[in-house]
Amino acid sequence: MASTLPQPSDAQMARSTQLVQHIRTLIDAQGGWLPFDAYMNAALYTPNLGYYTNESSPFSAFAATGDFITAPLLSPLFGACIAEQALEVFERIGAFNLLEVGAGTGRLAADILAHMGACGVTVHYSILELSGTLRAQQQATIADALPDNPHHVQWLDALPTDYVGFIIGNEVLDAMPVKLIGVNKGVWFERGVGFGNERLIYVDRPTDLRLPMSSDWMHALESSGAAYLSETQNQQMAFINSLGACLNKGMVLMMDYGFPAHEFYHPQRNTGTLMCHIQHVAHDDALYHAGVQDITAHVNFSALKQPVGLTAIGYTNQANFLINNGLLDLLTQLPLEDVRTAANRVHKLMSEAEMGELFKVMAWAKGVDFAEDDVLQGFVRGDRLGTL
Repeated sequence: MASTLPQPSDAQMARSTQLVQHIRTLIDAQGGWLPFDAYMNAALYTPNLGYYTNESSPFSAFAATGDFITAPLLSPLFGACIAEQALEVFERIGAFNLLEVGAGTGRLAADILAHMGACGVTVHYSILELSGTLRAQQQATIADALPDNPHHVQWLDALPTDYVGFIIGNEVLDAMPVKLIGVNKGVWFERGVGFGNERLIYVDRPTDLRLPMSSDWMHALESSGAAYLSETQNQQMAFINSLGACLNKGMVLMMDYGFPAHEFYHPQRNTGTLMCHIQHVAHDDALYHAGVQDITAHVNFSALKQPVGLTAIGYTNQANFLINNGLLDLLTQLPLEDVRTAANRVHKLMSEAEMGELFKVMAWAKGVDFAEDDVLQGFVRGDRLGTL
């Protein structure tokens, strides 16, 4: 597979070589075996060398200059719909504060702020971004899109305390390191990374850890002797818990690709959901040129239903959420000459074959009273919270 994948540039190869040497020191320090989540963390977030922390931005709408595309890069209407949801949240909590976690290029922030301005609303917009490269890109994107920006925008190094507002994150959870847990011939193992033949290799070790699947399915796996490998997302839950801890009053909204547990740990999904992206090519070799490619895993939304300090209030697919927040009305308000191009991009956001079904939206609340039949507008139709 590796020979058919896009080749990194000379500069990327040199940086990857440095990163692999760093990872090798981590492996040696752990006695020759590094848990996969530690490897994934190093590959993505090692200062100056990791995929998200080096000087080259991975975000691009164009195949020649990036590795993948996100919804905000497809259409500003995505951000406008998030803004419409935010306006309802602001009304419910009595504060015009919005915090975006991991803002990518800053495109979503710029589109939200532009729509707020068009609605005559001024907001305090905070961005939690640890990458200096991405922070600079976000600042440039917002400045370019809003030269007369009426909003207060600030960048944070850590989550605030006693925050009152609306916290959002688009494709943040999938980039959090995961553990790889599997079973083969009735024996459970954890997959880690070692070093052999002058390269990174997978090494499996027996473990007492288990996948959070139904007991019936687990027992069937053990007795059948079949091979099965998937992920556990403890860091995703810890992250949502941290948002609950920082929030005094408000709501949280996360958008990402994933499934409920019964689909995530489906018998036919026997190699998990781990996925890599390089130059718009998706594959599953997470050891290929560490630091040069994105490594992600789908979200098990069932695992996030009961975080500490938050109450889940909605779960649906991206298509439903965007329609509920007025996407089609926003599309018809565009100048006629722009509608065709915009409609093609909106189709990607909503199509079941594209982003519409695979991508989900989940919301939580804290300190906000919801009647039994009360629901945020983004979940008015198509709420699937009961399926988790």
